[in-house]
Amino acid sequence: MYSFLTDITAVAPEIYRNGWAEANAGNISLRLNKAELEDHAVFRETAPWRPLSVSVPEIAGEYFLVTASGCHLRRIADDPEHTCGVVRIGDDGESYQIVWGLQGGEPTSEFASHLLAHVVRRRVSGGEERAILHTHPTALIALCHVREFDTRSLTRLLWSMHQEGVCLFPGGVAYLPFQISGGDAIAEATCRAFETHGMVMWEYHGILASGTSLDHAFGMVQSAEKAALIYRDACCMGGMRRALDLESIRAVAENFHLAPAPDVLDEAPKSRQYQKISER
Repeated sequence: MYSFLTDITAVAPEIYRNGWAEANAGNISLRLNKAELEDHAVFRETAPWRPLSVSVPEIAGEYFLVTASGCHLRRIADDPEHTCGVVRIGDDGESYQIVWGLQGGEPTSEFASHLLAHVVRRRVSGGEERAILHTHPTALIALCHVREFDTRSLTRLLWSMHQEGVCLFPGGVAYLPFQISGGDAIAEATCRAFETHGMVMWEYHGILASGTSLDHAFGMVQSAEKAALIYRDACCMGGMRRALDLESIRAVAENFHLAPAPDVLDEAPKSRQYQKISER
């Protein structure tokens, strides 16, 4: 197996087994690093160039592993050449070529949104973050149907369910009210949210996570979903009566030297320097 497929063939089936990728739901992109490009000799560097619908000069020349439009994540490990592929962004930042895989297919319909998100998170994280995962976690989506949320209230709820919450996703979860996916408006809103938060929740739809690897992004979603499940179970046991308070959450973050998402635990922080989220 090629080195650039190692993570996606391990993570994609887990997403399906968790029930977060029904039918052709969900999509993945990974900005490839030097180690993952060891097998670049198999790339078709003479492939035709295609126009991008967005301009991304900040990631010109970079290589991305992306899922195919309409692919089933559960099939990636068995048939990677049809369900995903490697694309190279042109030196002008306005074109791309398919250099491996995507046989008979196209990149995910959310390709432009993924690239714009990569631009933001690459800058915010100092180049550390390179994976974007979009999926449909059941309990997190269910929350949208029982309570009204904004970014602050959703993140506080999830962090208050389990001590590990603020440790495993200190970037919090930005909450975007319902919009039709695939359009420019939701892509722009998602990028604005990614300026300050590591995950973005699309109301009634699903979540996007940015991580240093696919394992990292998957773990963030898994942790947020676990918190939502704890909330659900507590409600089923008679209702929420106790939860971690803000002082306790703040103490946990300080103990692990983390800088939680701004405006969640305090009113108006003067500044926040990005702190790498450790893969714990």
